[in-house]
Amino acid sequence: MRDNLENNPFSALFPSVNDTEKFTRIIQSSGQIPLGTSNVVARNKSVQEASSVSPEVKCDSEIDEIVKRVFHLTLKNEPISSCQLVYLEDLATALAPEDSIDINNLGQALFERLLLEDPSKHLVIHPPQESSHLDGHVIQKNVITYLFECYKRLYERKSLAKNKDLACIDQGIGLIYQNAATALRQCELFENQSLHLQILELFADENVTNHNLSYFFEGIIKEFIKEDGEIEVINSLLNAFQSTLDVIHKDFASRSLLSYSGSYFRFLHLFSANKYLGQVLLKHSAPKNPQLGNSFADTLIGAILCLSCLPKSQNGLFEYFDKPLQQTPSIVEGNIWSSTQNICENLHKIFYNLLKCSSEVRHQTLNWIGECLHSNAARGKIWSSHVFHIGSPACVSDGFILNLSSVLLHLCQPFCSDLKDVKLLKIDPTYCAVNVNSDEESRKKGVHLKKIASETCLIPAPENLSRPTADCYGFVSECFFLAHRALDLGFRVIFERLMRLNQDLARMQRAFNDAQSQAGAQSELVQAIGERMEMEMSRYLSFRAALLEPTSLQMMSQLHVATAVWLVQVTLNTDIQVPMSSYAPMKFKEMSFPLPEEIPITLSCIPEFIIENTACFLSFVRRFNPRNLEEEGFNFLNPLLTEVLVFMGSPQRMKNPHLRARMAECLESLLPHHNEEQPMLNPNPLGCYFRERLFKEHPFRKQIILSLLDVFVGIEMTGQSVAFEQKFNYRRPMYIVMDYLWQIEEHRKCFKILATEAEANMEAVTPPLFLRFINLLMNDAVFLLDDALSNMAQLRQMQAAREAGEWENLPPQERDQNEGFLQHTGMIARFDNILGRETIHTLEFLTSEITSIFCHPTMVDRIASMLNYFLYHLVGPNKKNFKVKDQKEYEFNPAGIVMDICKIYVHLYKCDVFCLAVSQDGRSYSPKLFSLAEDVLARIGGGSLIADLQAVAAKVADLASQQQTEEEILAEAPDEFLDPIMSTVMVDPVILPSSRKTVDRSTIARHLLSDQTDPFNRSPLTMDMVTPNSELLSQIQTWIKEKKQQARNSSDSQD
Repeated sequence: MRDNLENNPFSALFPSVNDTEKFTRIIQSSGQIPLGTSNVVARNKSVQEASSVSPEVKCDSEIDEIVKRVFHLTLKNEPISSCQLVYLEDLATALAPEDSIDINNLGQALFERLLLEDPSKHLVIHPPQESSHLDGHVIQKNVITYLFECYKRLYERKSLAKNKDLACIDQGIGLIYQNAATALRQCELFENQSLHLQILELFADENVTNHNLSYFFEGIIKEFIKEDGEIEVINSLLNAFQSTLDVIHKDFASRSLLSYSGSYFRFLHLFSANKYLGQVLLKHSAPKNPQLGNSFADTLIGAILCLSCLPKSQNGLFEYFDKPLQQTPSIVEGNIWSSTQNICENLHKIFYNLLKCSSEVRHQTLNWIGECLHSNAARGKIWSSHVFHIGSPACVSDGFILNLSSVLLHLCQPFCSDLKDVKLLKIDPTYCAVNVNSDEESRKKGVHLKKIASETCLIPAPENLSRPTADCYGFVSECFFLAHRALDLGFRVIFERLMRLNQDLARMQRAFNDAQSQAGAQSELVQAIGERMEMEMSRYLSFRAALLEPTSLQMMSQLHVATAVWLVQVTLNTDIQVPMSSYAPMKFKEMSFPLPEEIPITLSCIPEFIIENTACFLSFVRRFNPRNLEEEGFNFLNPLLTEVLVFMGSPQRMKNPHLRARMAECLESLLPHHNEEQPMLNPNPLGCYFRERLFKEHPFRKQIILSLLDVFVGIEMTGQSVAFEQKFNYRRPMYIVMDYLWQIEEHRKCFKILATEAEANMEAVTPPLFLRFINLLMNDAVFLLDDALSNMAQLRQMQAAREAGEWENLPPQERDQNEGFLQHTGMIARFDNILGRETIHTLEFLTSEITSIFCHPTMVDRIASMLNYFLYHLVGPNKKNFKVKDQKEYEFNPAGIVMDICKIYVHLYKCDVFCLAVSQDGRSYSPKLFSLAEDVLARIGGGSLIADLQAVAAKVADLASQQQTEEEILAEAPDEFLDPIMSTVMVDPVILPSSRKTVDRSTIARHLLSDQTDPFNRSPLTMDMVTPNSELLSQIQTWIKEKKQQARNSSDSQD
């Protein structure tokens, strides 16, 4: 028995082992504890030393008050006036004849009090009182609750005590800490109590102050440290608090966004603010398999991050907006946003506490975040954004990654909120070039984002050179790139899903309408489609609500503007001498155009997703929350436009043509007005004021047109892989931007300047930008409108066959195939109609003030034949071939196209060369063409154009007559005088250097706009390489002169 007692942790509370043995026999005889307690671990000697008190301490009166008023204990079974006390019978027997509790035996008394299963049975009261008048603390059964209340009362006495009494009070508080620590360490001694729940009850009590809780648990931790030391204490504390943390984890995992318990956050805030408990929290939240992304969701911190209006798992159910057609979305959104904001603020406080409490905890915290993002990198793959129902089971949920992004956005606020603060320039652009391979290396370099060095960057690293890296990186750099990586894996992916879902809903709506018209509103098919639409609408509204959370959206705005400022400063920071300890810009430099010729190597270290995130954000707010662009003011918009101008037209600073095209989308997102915006959904009282100012007052606004045309042409001329159809998607926002800018005089002048420069350099080695632009514009118009008309004719045939009942007799599979093909053809036709219409409209407003370049020999035949071809198809005898049901659904607006084509004729008809080219188009032109167009104009409201069009027709007819006479004269031209490509008499023959073929200068110039090779042998070719065939030119001119003279002589003789 003696050996067991020497190993008992509570033996330290007694003066000697003999006293302990004597006390234990008494307790055993009363049946309170078993004789053997071998399962209890020995306490450190320091605890025994801490429990002993110097005999020099003289504070009997204070101790007596503490025993009565704080611990409520007595060794006398006699009532004391106005005191409620618990009689410790066994201790009184053991200590007899002593009958008072002093500082030397207070530890023994407290120990016996804690072991009482029902203190109310040992109560000594005078006079006897009803239970309703009893102090609950006196008869408190719960160990932790009792000890904490004792601590509170002692702490209150300490603030009022005299100096001579402080030692006694401190001794009492120390005993409380010791007993609490021992209870948590050896909770099996109190097997009938749930100590972990008692702890949580303390934090749930609103009357308990954070101050008291903090000091109480700090004292307990110090007791653990005394016994285990700094190194081993983490494992001991984890064992002590494991059950408490497990309860919190389980509860959060079972809760929804609107039903979680907020009191747990109070506990976690205290935990995260202590350098020991912080490590315990992180150790408890360590994923079982860090290589598996979703294992992070199965932790305590992960369970909180999963709380969202989106499902907790990739295949989970959407719980909100379950009746989208019956609910008011704004009410549901308000509840979702309020709860989400509360969760994210509490999560931010937890992470913020962890990051600041010690360098070790900061390292572990950043490592947790970095590992989480790395193991969920699959979310950012191309296929991920296409998946709705079958997500990657190895990744965390959408809600998880959005909440983690919000936490990181909170952490970025100190260096993002003030754009003039140099803290922003401490971000080192080389961070993502570092590849850390060990925990020690990560700690040393300050890089916790794993495997990020493999990401595609803005420009490739120079050949035979390694990308630069700094000696180490600060928290600002780390936080910045962690936040952007989280947005890349979260916000961007979810927004892309939202847009695809939006497209799916539009297709479902069309299918629903078709089914209703074909089978009736009550058919099973209609009901099935309706149910599917409702389910998809719930998904759509949930995604939308998650992305529109106001606080996160506002912080995201600040991050993207700060990113724009930083990127421009990185571009200007060309004073780089490799190696350097840091590559951060550090100082603000003045921005101006043209940009420096030197390209900083640091751009080869910045991942493309940094700019992609900004493009994604602007695209989102333009569609779903345009007021965000106004609420932040002009200073918010200004840096964004600067960023667009720096990178959109500069392949040297951003190689990827797809990403530069995304910059054009950013430009569209910044426009004051957009056809897709619905004013009633934009209650912002500022309207479009700041966006209008942006395009009129931005210091580099004159660069917009140049950069825009550069990327327009660059998509086609990069030599890189840009899908044929994809280039039209990229150019659509560019047409919208150009249409808006054309209405502003200053920008219209920029177009004209570029056109004038192009005319002056038509035969330059590199074709002028504006010339290449209008050449591609006409290429697009021809392809898109031709494809659109073909698809509309095909749609008409399919609709006619279906309405005639031809499909009803087909096998079900073939009928379904036809329906699918009809929808697919309609989708393509809609795409072609939209872009074809915008392309023609762009040509219309350009030709309203820029005409001579379109009438240049290089271009005039092309534009004339294009206009004739489409006008003939839209107003000619076959125009009914394109008439289909629901033309608006397919965005088919032939009236608008006819109006724009007729306006182009009117704009250019003053040029004789153009009118002659119109008349020489043997494929589509006839004298009846313009009269057919006049009839259509009269029906579609274009009467004001008829008189002008008649003038065009008259001039074309007159020139056609003259040309016919000349053609008759030159009808028998020798083959060597004819252009081998166009079969027309050459006006300016030139010799191609490699093939030695002779062609007309205008023919080869037109060819080289799209293909800079010899058309006869594919050798490289530019206009400066051709040589005039002066001898042949002289022969042609002499022959023409002779033929015309012969014609005049013949005419004179007839007269």
